Amino acid sequence: MRIAVVRNPVAGGRVGQKQWAPLHRALGQRFPDLEIHESRSSGDAKRLAQELAAGPYDLLLVAGGDGTISDVVDGVLTSTRPEMPLAFLPVGTGCDFVRNFNLPADPAELAEHIANAPLRRIDAGLLISRDHAGREISRHFANITSVGISGEIVYAVNAPGRRRILNGPLRFLVHSALAILRYHPYEFEILIDGMKVHAGRLAVVAIANGAWFGGGMHITPQADVADARFDIAVMREEKVLGLLNLLGRLHSAGHVGHPLLSFHRGRRVEVRPLDATRFPIEVDGEGAIRGAFTAEILPGALTVKT
Repeated sequence: MRIAVVRNPVAGGRVGQKQWAPLHRALGQRFPDLEIHESRSSGDAKRLAQELAAGPYDLLLVAGGDGTISDVVDGVLTSTRPEMPLAFLPVGTGCDFVRNFNLPADPAELAEHIANAPLRRIDAGLLISRDHAGREISRHFANITSVGISGEIVYAVNAPGRRRILNGPLRFLVHSALAILRYHPYEFEILIDGMKVHAGRLAVVAIANGAWFGGGMHITPQADVADARFDIAVMREEKVLGLLNLLGRLHSAGHVGHPLLSFHRGRRVEVRPLDATRFPIEVDGEGAIRGAFTAEILPGALTVKT
């Protein structure tokens, strides 16, 4: 089996580098012909995935966080070989998407798991938006796209020039609390499969293929990456103390049943700002797009070895 790795060398900062060393050793022992390809700049992981998917490989491994996985998924699904199988190595700040697969934590066990796991098909998401000139642009995503305070949190987590004193889930938790303390509601409308489910003030909407985001927040506990549907969480809380309370519940899914939180399921979600100046969007933990968009589920689009 010929395997190529797409690695983001800065994913997870120093912690990510420490995680990568034993993973690299274990993978090299299990797969002696392993090839490592490192991304060098924003968008490079997508380019590498497009090129490697067309090459003589049987499997692509993704070593990085949610943003790297998202870029590789977009690259593979826009390549000449969209059926290229993927497997995942959790090395990054969030690593929320891989939580859907219950992978072994031990590097040697993970390498063995990848070697023996069957191929299966899972869903992906497709975002469709327009640029400033009105041209349609599209982008695939793996896990979750969200709008509202989550977009501001992701910007704070990824902002260039800030020292990474904290990493992983703790980094998300601290920036979540800080963003909530500065919170003012957003205004936008949401349509699911053509039906308007909300218009007005809102804290966040999460359009989920997977079940976790924000460094371990179990936002959509019923989400299934292979059920051909998005799970959509709509949070209408407007008060700072209420949001802090919800934040404390998210990791254990204790927010389910909250009176200002509703869950929906659908194949197509349209999100439009009512105040275009305050419409922060995050896509798999990255600020990948701007402005109104439509998200469509792509059933069974991805082949994975998990």
